[in-house]
Amino acid sequence: MPGKYDDFWEMKEGGPYDDGEEVFKCKRCGAVSYHEEGWNGEPDPHQCSPECQSHHGVWRPGGVSRPYRERFDTIFPNAPGAGM
Repeated sequence: MPGKYDDFWEMKEGGPYDDGEEVFKCKRCGAVSYHEEGWNGEPDPHQCSPECQSHHGVWRPGGVSRPYRERFDTIFPNAPGAGM
């Protein structure tokens, strides 16, 4: 099972001559979160954009887009859950 924060990179902000601040960067949307303890802390998934799926995990039941539901209903009109 993947870890809770697998969608975040531990990075340092700043240039090649700076010490840099330890930050977490989302692999999916690029949002950056800061923690006062640096990498000893945890990333903040709430800094991500609303469309980002990093804080929802890879898949969750019912977590599909409207176009997906419309295509599903078109292909399988009599399936359980169609038309929701």
